Amino acid sequence: MSPLVREPQQQRSREKFARILATAARLLETVPFDELSTKQIAAEAGMSVGALYRFFPDKEAVLETLERSWLEGDLRRLAAATDPAAVAACASSEQFVARVVEAYADRFRTLPGYRHVWFHVARTPALAGLGDEVDRRIAERVHEVLVDSFGLADTAETRRRAHLAVVLATRMLGMAFLQDPQGDPEILADTPLMLDRYLFAPPRRPAGD
Repeated sequence: MSPLVREPQQQRSREKFARILATAARLLETVPFDELSTKQIAAEAGMSVGALYRFFPDKEAVLETLERSWLEGDLRRLAAATDPAAVAACASSEQFVARVVEAYADRFRTLPGYRHVWFHVARTPALAGLGDEVDRRIAERVHEVLVDSFGLADTAETRRRAHLAVVLATRMLGMAFLQDPQGDPEILADTPLMLDRYLFAPPRRPAGD
């Protein structure tokens, strides 16, 4: 939680808090963030702007809290996609990578406001750092599963490739959903294919060999 946000303790307050976030996310489906106001969020949430200010000092704090919740959700998606039973159901490493890619593609389709924020709102430095940490954990967990279940060599090079694969996947997802709210099917099909081939490519020879 952002230090600027007053985290609610009582049930009624938690419900109001959640309603503010859900309302802001829904509004971001059609209203650019620059045009959104706390007054509009409060009105759509069925409360006074003063009630909103009990929890959030401004709309930026609302957005930051939303983004933090999405990043927390990324870790839950990771846990579900790499659950032992889910991994066991994959017939190949490419199928496993496709499962992970699809878990993160689904954010664009199902989370209100996510796609607009992804493409049109710059992250604050604090959130950028948090996002980098989440990406690191994704890369490490995916590498662990590929080593344990699909025979990937556990080397410094494959670990480096796993981190770069997350960067590449992020870029590919951005391309897939830039024009298509459901995701370009060809890009989404090519992404796990590219990543799997890259992760399992032969080790690079040292220069001069």
